[in-house]
Amino acid sequence: MRPPDGDPKDTGGAREDAADLRRRAEERMEEDPMSVPTDLEGLSVDQVQGMLHELKVHQIELEMQNEELRQSRAELEGSHERYFDLFDLAPVGYFTLTEDARIVEANLTGGELLHVPRNDLLDRSFTEFILPDDQDGYYHHRRAVVLAGAPATCELRMVRADGSSFHALLESAPSVPIDDRATIRTVVSDITQRTRAAAERLLLEKRLQQVEKVESLGRMAGAMAHHFNNLLGVITGNLELVLDKPSEDPNWKGSDGVVDLQDALAGARKAADLTQLLLAYLGQGQARSDPVLSDLSEIVRRGISLLRIAMPPGTELKTDLPAKGPSVRVDPRDIQQLLTNLVTNAWEASEPGSARVHVSVSTVRSSEIPEEQRFPAGWQPKALSYACIEVRDEGSGIDPQSLDEIFDPFYSSKSFGRGLGLSVGLGTARAHDGAIAVTTLPGQGASFRVYLPEAGALPAAHTREGRTPSPAPEAAPRDFERVGSADRSISPGVPEGPETSPEAASVLVVEDDEMVRKLAVRILGRMGLDALEAGDGVEAVEVFEAHRDRVRVVLCDVTMPRMGGWETLQALRRIDPDLPVILTSGYAEAIATAGSHAEEPDAFLDKPWELDQLRDVLRKAVARA
Repeated sequence: MRPPDGDPKDTGGAREDAADLRRRAEERMEEDPMSVPTDLEGLSVDQVQGMLHELKVHQIELEMQNEELRQSRAELEGSHERYFDLFDLAPVGYFTLTEDARIVEANLTGGELLHVPRNDLLDRSFTEFILPDDQDGYYHHRRAVVLAGAPATCELRMVRADGSSFHALLESAPSVPIDDRATIRTVVSDITQRTRAAAERLLLEKRLQQVEKVESLGRMAGAMAHHFNNLLGVITGNLELVLDKPSEDPNWKGSDGVVDLQDALAGARKAADLTQLLLAYLGQGQARSDPVLSDLSEIVRRGISLLRIAMPPGTELKTDLPAKGPSVRVDPRDIQQLLTNLVTNAWEASEPGSARVHVSVSTVRSSEIPEEQRFPAGWQPKALSYACIEVRDEGSGIDPQSLDEIFDPFYSSKSFGRGLGLSVGLGTARAHDGAIAVTTLPGQGASFRVYLPEAGALPAAHTREGRTPSPAPEAAPRDFERVGSADRSISPGVPEGPETSPEAASVLVVEDDEMVRKLAVRILGRMGLDALEAGDGVEAVEVFEAHRDRVRVVLCDVTMPRMGGWETLQALRRIDPDLPVILTSGYAEAIATAGSHAEEPDAFLDKPWELDQLRDVLRKAVARA
């Protein structure tokens, strides 16, 4: 594959070759003068003419041979030119290397690829242009070609003369020996774009997997919350009924049995809180209050003052907070809890007794938010600018292999803790249309940046998750806004106790879970209210039509077979537009009330119920009915 010397278009060499051929022919004729007759007098005319004929034929033969030679030379020159194009101007680098990786030949593209003139590459070591971390890989590649005598390929990183690097594909094969030395022909292709595209594809696939995982967890958590809240509601409701039951024994409230029941009730309520934490991870948890316009620096400042009290000895907490702003629309308590989770995680990840945690607040443009290691997967900024809370530690950092797992519920690299702090924090950010980005290096600590939309920075048409807002009921518990018709006259402030006539107010309980339905009936009976039961929406419509004069309020589950809560609400309102209806569900309110509905309930009640909460909502409904 040695490139030919000279310009293939130069024809001066052809003229020189012809002159040299003429000179050598004349010399040969002089050496053998008898080959040419000198005496023509003794020849007849026919002999002379025959001689001239032969000379003419030889002349024509020579001209034909010369024409063939010129054509062959032209073809050779064309082949030379094509070879020049294919070799030197190829889109890949061609190198001929000795067994010890010395460069014997290189094409122009090879020189351009390494940013070195081709002639300056000759006799240099090819390994000069391979990154140190990939030297071993190239050594084994070269040895495989030499020992096996067969082609081989490998991918590695090469470095140019200016210090820049690129990903390269090497395709090597044994070549013709030069000066009795074994040689290797190597083709070098720049595959940086292909490698980058493959990395981006893997990143997109990983993000898609994370999105699918979140969706799967969302369905699982919602179903768990629904079923567990139903079961926990039965447990907590019956325990509350027992504890609330009057007793003639004055010491009954302090007895061991009552204490045991109170402990059981506290444990059941903690179990209910756990389902809410799972929903919070998915951004489906119920906010403790409506978002309000708040000064983020002030929220962080108040949170830091509380954290300093609980900090372990030797922990140093440094802050960089603006005097005022940025402004965000959030639930301040949720943001303080998020800050607490991040700061606690930071000092627990640091060396005990010498932890240094840095907390700062700033404002960034959406274009400044990093795309890598940004959670939740698939999140894209919609606001023009974001408020940023950064919590940075100087601990051991996070293993890059674990970054995709640190926000999973119950994941923890520590020997203690529930593994819910970061997952709940991510849920809080998601619920506020924000995100969390993580930057870390092993041994150099980690930085968590929480991005929340700055107030007034969202486009006018933007709504959460890009959905058109639809009317939704207020968070439970709430006062009824709907007042029943005039013929439903029951005095306000219904007393609690058996003295209230069952005929004064009947409540239709629509619930497919028999245990939950029976619990509601017992609670209503304790309140002195009559209860009618229905196992689903179809049965509820039938019961209401049969007892329309008695039913004052409907307590209806959302998820039921045959006819769900929203369809039941619409069917009942078609019969009586003023009928008060309370919807209740073990699913989070955000899930249970999602979408647009033709009718709105008078209240929404989360499961598991708290006895006082259920009583309060029902009393108000009966009083207004």
